[in-house]
Amino acid sequence: MSGRESAVTTGRKGARASARNTRARSLRPWPLTLATAVSLGLLVYIATTSLPYLVSSPTTDPNFGALNHCLARALPEARIGWAVSPDASRAAVFSPHAVAVCGPGDSTSLRKLAGTLAIAFDGDNHLWLSAAGRLLRDDGTTLSPLGDFAPVALAGTARGMLALDASGHLVSVDSSGTVLAQTLLPGNAGRLFVGAEGRLAAVLLEGHLGVYDTHTLAPRELDIPCPVESLWWLDAPEQLLIGCTSPGAPAYVLDARTGTRREVPARHLAPARRLPGRPLYVQGCDGFPCTAPPP
Repeated sequence: MSGRESAVTTGRKGARASARNTRARSLRPWPLTLATAVSLGLLVYIATTSLPYLVSSPTTDPNFGALNHCLARALPEARIGWAVSPDASRAAVFSPHAVAVCGPGDSTSLRKLAGTLAIAFDGDNHLWLSAAGRLLRDDGTTLSPLGDFAPVALAGTARGMLALDASGHLVSVDSSGTVLAQTLLPGNAGRLFVGAEGRLAAVLLEGHLGVYDTHTLAPRELDIPCPVESLWWLDAPEQLLIGCTSPGAPAYVLDARTGTRREVPARHLAPARRLPGRPLYVQGCDGFPCTAPPP
């Protein structure tokens, strides 16, 4: 946090003396009034700059403060990615050289691991990693490789993990690493978003949105009204909010169960993800996970 201080000026020194006492008396309250105004202004400055920082600071976050404090101590170097378990009891961050995991309680682990591309927790709170050209599962004491698949994006599901590679190959695996389903998407590497309960996933590829069952990868037929720039899964497991790429375009709520949509006013929202196991939204905050407002 940085602050700024300003010098307080109280008036001109050596002002011309006046014989008029009434004028002198009328000027005497001015230095006090100015000092009071500056003091109030300083209080407003502190209130409008320091307090929002304290509220959004990673280590004072109401839901992830303790985890972030632990992660900051475990991995003080620059962090390039994070993950949170579905129930928010565990969190992880990674740098170019290591991966740190904290929770529950005082549990902490640090692994020296270069080349990490993505991390995510599955529905059983196990951490998965894409590193060194392989998909890995953290078994607590070892990292178990699961084939030579090299994902660039990971997302936990109710039964395991979704993994997407740079060629658009999407794979669903269960918690043991067994492949449940796979499909080839129409595009290069994209972003994965899993909704409440971990049963539906959205894949965003250069404005193209696809919604899939996380177990079978069967697509859901949806009428997407525009190229999509951003999306948020809502509390209802089958509903998501999308923002269009076109300036001034409305936003839409899509229902993946019925295939219907409804128009809603466009809103400027920060990217955030809903945890599958808790009605809680998370966004990046100085390389850590922080609580985000619901869309």
